Amino acid sequence: MRSYGTTCPPGAFEGRRNSFTDMVTAVLPRLRPHADHFDLAVLAAITPDSQPGFPMCHLSTLVPDAGLAFAVLDQGLVTAFTALHVLANRVRHDGAGRLLLIAVDQSALLHELPVPHRLRVERDAVVVLAFDLAGEGGRLYPPRTVPTGSRTPAEALAEALAESGPQVLVTGAGLAGRLPTVPAGTRVLAAPPGQPVTGVWQVAATRLARWQVDGARVLIADYDSDQERLATCLLDVPAAGRR
Repeated sequence: MRSYGTTCPPGAFEGRRNSFTDMVTAVLPRLRPHADHFDLAVLAAITPDSQPGFPMCHLSTLVPDAGLAFAVLDQGLVTAFTALHVLANRVRHDGAGRLLLIAVDQSALLHELPVPHRLRVERDAVVVLAFDLAGEGGRLYPPRTVPTGSRTPAEALAEALAESGPQVLVTGAGLAGRLPTVPAGTRVLAAPPGQPVTGVWQVAATRLARWQVDGARVLIADYDSDQERLATCLLDVPAAGRR
C-alpha cells in the first residue's frame, strides 16, 4: 500500500472478511441445476478483493464442465452492464448456450482513501444471473451504454424510457436524484443503498417470480458520473402460460 502512497487502517487484515472466492463458493450450490456447466462466466466488481486470489479460477475447479471464466473490473457503476455486453457478444458470435454473470459487492476497505458515496459498499452481497438458451425466465436484451454528452442523465434516461416503454424501471445508485418525470404506469424500484454493483440485479432477481405471473417489461438502468455514461438493459418477462 505504501508504494501507492497510502496506508492501511490498523487491524485491516485482522478479523473475518468475505473474499470474492468465498462468495463465489457460497453461492454455487444455489445455482443448481445451472452449477454443473457453463460456456462463459464473468465476475463483475468495483472494489478490490479483500483477499487477493483467483476466484474465477477457483470456480473453474468447482464446476465439472467449466468454460472460460474471467472478471470485469474498474468500470464504475456500469461494470455489470459491461460484463453483460461481453456475454451477449459471446452468444452472438458462437451461440454459447449457458452463461453466468456473477456480480459482487465486498465491503472490507483495506485503505484510508476517501470513497465516493455512490461507490461505497455497505454489505457483502453476490447476485448470479444464469442465462440458458433453453430457459423460460424471460428475455434479457443486450445492454446499451451511451455517453450522455451535453444531455443530463435524466434526459438520456427519458429517451430510453420513451423508446422501451417499460412497466417497471429499476434504478441504481448513480441515478439517485437524477430521475426524469417517469411516464404514468411505470413503477420505479430503487436499488438498495450500499450495493453499487449488485443492487439493481438483486431487485430484478427477487421480483422475477412475481413478474412471471402477469408478465412485465423491465428497464434496468444506472449512471456512472466519472465516465458520463448511462447504461440500460431491457428485460421482457412473459406471463405464465405465454412462454
